[in-house]
Amino acid sequence: MNVKISYQTLQLPPPFAFAYTLDLTFQEDRLDISYELEFMNRDQISLEEIEEEGYSEDDDFNWKGSLGKVWVDNLQNDLSQIELEDESEEFNVYLHVEFDDGHQGLAVLAEDWDYRLQELIQAVYEKAGIEAKLKMQLLNIEGSQRSFFEVEGSFEELSGTVNKKAIDWDELHLLMEDIYTIDFDEAPVTKPEKDGLWIDPNGSGDYQLFDSQAGPKANNIKNRIIERLTA
Repeated sequence: MNVKISYQTLQLPPPFAFAYTLDLTFQEDRLDISYELEFMNRDQISLEEIEEEGYSEDDDFNWKGSLGKVWVDNLQNDLSQIELEDESEEFNVYLHVEFDDGHQGLAVLAEDWDYRLQELIQAVYEKAGIEAKLKMQLLNIEGSQRSFFEVEGSFEELSGTVNKKAIDWDELHLLMEDIYTIDFDEAPVTKPEKDGLWIDPNGSGDYQLFDSQAGPKANNIKNRIIERLTA
């Protein structure tokens, strides 16, 4: 099965606006990929404005290669059943899907598929050596008791570990959702002392206190995180 996916942001201004295509060929034991990323409308702003946002003069990216069978299992069946339509009311993204049998259209659940495809692209960057595997550290302090957890995850392999012990990808996925939906905006601490769940989301040694920034549901989410880490 061959699938061509065309994606474009519709609301983002330059230098953030971008488009990409993914040409996917599903083999029995691998997923062959051609990925092309292009940033759009940058001729409308200056190079200084681009660099002020942390970008460079040329951030376009092309890659061809393969991911393993785990990605065939992850995507092939769901893509073959994707719901398409001729027109879309989605104003944030354009997501067009075309199959080799001629079936094509706009994805109905564009935002859901946007998330799925971003994980695939993250796997591409990992395979290409552009980005490292996911790594984060957590420290739970309760009085004199300290529990340390090192979480690692691979988008390329769709696998993860907690303190070197294998964890199911779906569980790791839920763990990441609980953590990365929090907007950490307080000054980080390198040596946490106060009671609570401290999270270093990038594995850099800079911890944020989860309890004080996760809002009214912090305790429930914290307990859920701890349960996953200690399972």
